[in-house]
Amino acid sequence: MEITQTELLKKISSFLNKYKIPYMITGAWSTIDFVVELHKKDLNRIVNVFNKLPEDFLVQEDSIVEAVDKKSMFQMLHLPTMLKFDFWLLTTVDFDKSRFLRRKKVKVLDQVMVMASAEDTIIQKLRWYKDGKIEKHLIDAAFVYQIQNKNLDKKYLKTWVNKLKLLVYYEELTKIDLEEYL
Repeated sequence: MEITQTELLKKISSFLNKYKIPYMITGAWSTIDFVVELHKKDLNRIVNVFNKLPEDFLVQEDSIVEAVDKKSMFQMLHLPTMLKFDFWLLTTVDFDKSRFLRRKKVKVLDQVMVMASAEDTIIQKLRWYKDGKIEKHLIDAAFVYQIQNKNLDKKYLKTWVNKLKLLVYYEELTKIDLEEYL
């Protein structure tokens, strides 16, 4: 029986919870990423923890070391399915610190997981769209915006949209017809 992306999400978040690695799940419609808080002083412990992953997961030790050193990212691969999960390190950028503080523990799929807020997911997707003009990020942001619209903290959202100079992209979110992306 083939394992689903949902089951893998449960396995990975359970693993992070078990080993007390601060994280949040982020992403949206098309991707699931993790943001993790890892520090150089904890590098040996972190590497040892990721070495405890089941054999069907692959994370290269040198990629963890490099990611921690450069505050970048590393990848985890589930070998049987070839599904890839990105682990982005928490940076010292004000927005990154803010969104990590605002993460929420929620019970999903009968398990406690730590998720980025909808507002922060939208803002991050708009940042990525601004940087790379990859349409997927704008569409992901539009899905979250349009689905969560009534529940969004618009004041928080607009504050960061203005600070990060994302207004032109933010204004596009309501104009996108998502039917063609379903």
